[in-house]
Amino acid sequence: MSTPVQTNGRRTPFGNEQNRDLPWVKVIPYDHVAEFQITGVVGNVTQDVISVSVEGVFVAVAIGHAFEEDRTAPITLAESSSLRSRASNLGAITLGDFSPDVLVEGFRIDPRFRSVALTNSDLNSNLDIQVANTIFQRIKPPQNFSFLFSIVDSATGRELQNEPVHSEASLGRSNGHRPFKPLTQPMVFMPRSTIRIQVEECMRDVTGKLVITLQGYKVLGVAGDLDQTIRTLTEMKPAQKVPVYDYQTGSYRSLGETIEKHIPTNGLVPFDYVSTVNLNGTPDRIVEDEVPVNVDGGHMTVAVGYSLDPQDTQIKIPVTSPNIALADIKLSDIKPAQALFDGIRIDPIKVRLAFNGFGLSTVPGDTAETMFQRLNLSDDVRFYYSIIDTGTGRELQSRPVHSIAGLGVANGDRPFRVLPKPMMFLPRSSIRVQVREISGRGRLYIVFQGYKMLN
Repeated sequence: MSTPVQTNGRRTPFGNEQNRDLPWVKVIPYDHVAEFQITGVVGNVTQDVISVSVEGVFVAVAIGHAFEEDRTAPITLAESSSLRSRASNLGAITLGDFSPDVLVEGFRIDPRFRSVALTNSDLNSNLDIQVANTIFQRIKPPQNFSFLFSIVDSATGRELQNEPVHSEASLGRSNGHRPFKPLTQPMVFMPRSTIRIQVEECMRDVTGKLVITLQGYKVLGVAGDLDQTIRTLTEMKPAQKVPVYDYQTGSYRSLGETIEKHIPTNGLVPFDYVSTVNLNGTPDRIVEDEVPVNVDGGHMTVAVGYSLDPQDTQIKIPVTSPNIALADIKLSDIKPAQALFDGIRIDPIKVRLAFNGFGLSTVPGDTAETMFQRLNLSDDVRFYYSIIDTGTGRELQSRPVHSIAGLGVANGDRPFRVLPKPMMFLPRSSIRVQVREISGRGRLYIVFQGYKMLN
């Protein structure tokens, strides 16, 4: 009787186990997201708990954050006898009916009333003034929001700071005009553990939603060798661990990455996959796009960038005389009507020209159009996004990520979001992007930057 051939598997009464002959380990970039409701009460403490799944180890390498402030507030025009006698419908309301501070900060028609206020791309001339008077919102400028926070790893009971940290000192401003905060050493969180983040408010009368994102990667398929995996992740390898300052990005790279950065490799071609969706400015509207990966080779994504093309940003006002009184401009005169849903304001650099000692001034006709600015700017686009690898069915985040917390600001004044570990998308798979709108209108571009591995 011949002796069975010994393989890498463990010998059992039923033969050799094959599960260890071909070990399966996959590393994917992953974001864990925590959300906090900000009440505007100084000293209020709130917390959120992130649960690490049982399927693998999570390694955090950076922290991002964003604050979605409640910037809109309803406004009601003064119901004077002159307003009722002069304006019988929405289009007949004039800029002089709004208070100066509203014109300076900005106002809009609530997008939720688009179907009521708009007919055939023009304002609804049949909308009664009493109804029209309730659909306006003022748009406050964003606050420089800051807070105190602390992070605790429940698996070890360790706090990651000796006392609560001020956000600007540790994370920077919440407007996205900064790189994400890299951890000086990656932090390993065990399966089934939790990460508790506690936030203490320190600004009065500022409300909204705060989002904190732990950016890193997940190591899958290591449940049987958890101890060995942790030792491998934490052991000191100079080529992988020694930090070298990178002047191009303003951050640190490992010594090995620095050495190999400019070494060409055959069979690899730089390649970007682009996902585009159209945003119409309706809050909580969900849109999706699916980008197919070519059959000629998989795609290794190493970074993500995005931008918003706001398309038409002009405001046109009919010139009927050499001089135009700004207070007499009717809402129906403002073209296109979409501008009123985007929001308009007096251009900040022309505020002194727009007012005199008695209110809104009179300006030359060819100057009237340049006095106003649409608020659909790339700086102000906000949305939640999620990315799904259809080849494996895995999502790359625990919940939808706020665009500022995950990618930075959309105007390009920041480095691209570099993934902590490259993401491999297989041939014939696809990249599904889902976006839930908050604010902003136009064509949104999300670019997966990387290289194609040719067969």
